Amino acid sequence: MSFFGLFWVFLGTLVYINSDRIVLWNTSSFIFHSKQEAISSAEKNEKKGIVLILTPKACGECGVSTTVLKELDSLGWTILVLREEDPDYETILSDDRFSEILPVIQGSKPAWGILNLGEELLLIKPGLPAKSDLNL
Repeated sequence: MSFFGLFWVFLGTLVYINSDRIVLWNTSSFIFHSKQEAISSAEKNEKKGIVLILTPKACGECGVSTTVLKELDSLGWTILVLREEDPDYETILSDDRFSEILPVIQGSKPAWGILNLGEELLLIKPGLPAKSDLNL
């Protein structure tokens, strides 16, 4: 009986501390938070390229759902979601190629783009990507 109670206390504590970690356990196989890991995975798995999603802290998840990300992954793209706390976030935004989208990010709205495996920026747009945007 005590093992059962201990299990529920442990599980409750995990959920109370940070419920996002439980979700990340299920999604970590195809969502990356580091540019180098995303590029390495895309090359290894022969993906089309990388879909970069930038989410400022003020907008939370900005409507980025696991279902949408799974659809994009199934189309042959590697998913790179960068939040303000991720190490590559500031590096990406300091790059001149992202200067046109900077006002959107500073306005607490998400932005997304497409990088090829050579790290060349092919597209950058405000908002979130849709399946129809990436069905190339």
